[in-house]
Amino acid sequence: MGTVNRRTELLRSLKFTLFSASAGLIQIGAFALCNDVIRLPAWLGYLIALVLSVLWNFTLNRRYTFRSAASVPRAMALVALFYLVFTPCTTWLEHWLTDVQL
Repeated sequence: MGTVNRRTELLRSLKFTLFSASAGLIQIGAFALCNDVIRLPAWLGYLIALVLSVLWNFTLNRRYTFRSAASVPRAMALVALFYLVFTPCTTWLEHWLTDVQL
């Protein structure tokens, strides 16, 4: 791999990492707002925060990191399918772990 390719991939990795970290901050902030200020049920606050985080991360990485020209509806549908499985599993795991009495 040439120097230009290494530099390009390093920059791409850095962008991906920073956008992902910013998505995490958005999720934390949105959940705190939903939970502490608006006083929504925890599951609803989690769902809202997760959706905002995913949309932010998907949009920025698609546009600035990978510069994808592929079908946006298809790509978003694939992301949605992943989260249709991921979200219930993590919600169940969170409830199970908080209910465990050690």
